[in-house]
Amino acid sequence: MDRINLPPHAGPFVDSLRSIGYSLDAATADVVDNSISAGASAIDIFADWGSGAPRVAIKDDGKGMEPKELEEAMRLGGVSSSVTRSKTDLGRFGLGLKTASFSQCKSLTVISRTQAGASWYGLRWNLDLIERENIWAVQVLPISICEQILKKIDYGLETGTAVVWENLDRIMDQTSLDAQAFFEKRIIQLKEHLALTFHRFISGVEVKRVKISVNDQIISAVDPFGTRPPPDAPASTLLSDENLRVGSHRIRVRSYLLPHPSKLSHDHLNSICRNGDYHSAQGLYIYRAGRLILHGGWQRLIRASEANKLARVQVDFDNDSDHLWRLDVKKSRVELPATLRDQLKRIIRNVCQKSNSTFTKRAKMPSLDSQPIWQRVFDRERSQIQYRIDRNHSLVKHLINEEDGLGNKFALLSLIEESLPLELIKNDFSSDDIFVGHSDNEDELQQLIRNLILVGIEEEIIANTISSDSNFGFSFEKIMVLIQRIKSSEYEH
Repeated sequence: MDRINLPPHAGPFVDSLRSIGYSLDAATADVVDNSISAGASAIDIFADWGSGAPRVAIKDDGKGMEPKELEEAMRLGGVSSSVTRSKTDLGRFGLGLKTASFSQCKSLTVISRTQAGASWYGLRWNLDLIERENIWAVQVLPISICEQILKKIDYGLETGTAVVWENLDRIMDQTSLDAQAFFEKRIIQLKEHLALTFHRFISGVEVKRVKISVNDQIISAVDPFGTRPPPDAPASTLLSDENLRVGSHRIRVRSYLLPHPSKLSHDHLNSICRNGDYHSAQGLYIYRAGRLILHGGWQRLIRASEANKLARVQVDFDNDSDHLWRLDVKKSRVELPATLRDQLKRIIRNVCQKSNSTFTKRAKMPSLDSQPIWQRVFDRERSQIQYRIDRNHSLVKHLINEEDGLGNKFALLSLIEESLPLELIKNDFSSDDIFVGHSDNEDELQQLIRNLILVGIEEEIIANTISSDSNFGFSFEKIMVLIQRIKSSEYEH
């Protein structure tokens, strides 16, 4: 049978690869995977705005690559996904370095060496060149250019690898009015993503410890299971630790019950989950060779709920069972093996029952805040939860102690309680794309303080109330400064 060789046109094919769907977070994590697989003990992400020409580099002190190794690493599909990998290899398809990088930039440079004193070897994919000339060719960089680039990204190590992204056309929002602020915000979000995705490597839990930093600022690990509490703080309870079998492969599953958030400090809560949001952080945490692939949510095994928010289930699989999980190129999505789902349901039901009972045993639970306005009340007879305004709160007492219109004020409080939009709040918290919280706008806070002062609320009561509410995130001292600023402004006028 006759055959026709139809290689892809380089320019259009690369343009398609750029649209696989990597975020900056996922793309950077994919490159960090390579650094860890190369035995790095320190990885630093260099992010420089560069006067409007931003540059990002992932630098490591790993074993580095010889020229031929680097050439294969820069080849698309350089390593087959069917090749047997070492247990610590976080790679998968032989595409990650290229597709992750192309998704963010049009210039990918990789510079590496394996021995101190040896010459650096650098290759560059220039997507403008590929599009213009329609050729699959990387540029070989002169040693002098390699050294110039390494100097610009503050690479001072003897051996290792630097992956450099330039011409970052996909990382920026072209509609942003303040491009630099947008870029810096993305880097902050990147730090949060790395702190969770690689938390076991950062803390050295069951894997080799790796120091990860951004612009030389070391990232602290998130502790999603609450197993490393600060002194005198409660730790999570390990409810089960099992090895499940899927064919010839072993899957380790551990379930944890977290302490009730009312027992934790604000900082401790934030070390467990972003913004202390227990609700959206409940669910499965799935790891491949110690690296977090997917977190939060129950993969349609049960529904997320307020009563289940203390439940976490850790699932570990090795890189030799990737085919069972249908791991995608970005290593950000998996599908639970069908034979594992029923086994997981049993474990999940048990930990969620424990979480549920923790709530139902608390007839009246105080808020995390030291002087909460809202109280959560459980009606045992009707198995119903209600939210009530604390009539003993200092601000509320100030309101209802006034003689005029007392009945109307009680009626208003009752109306607010009964009309609390619980279903809307539940829907908002269930969304992965919406952040639910108070404004952190200082101008809006000043207006709130000004209104409280105008109705005669004492300064200390105002400061205590706002600073003790974790939703606002302002200290007592900060509130007092704002109060004095407002009073000074009013006096001047």
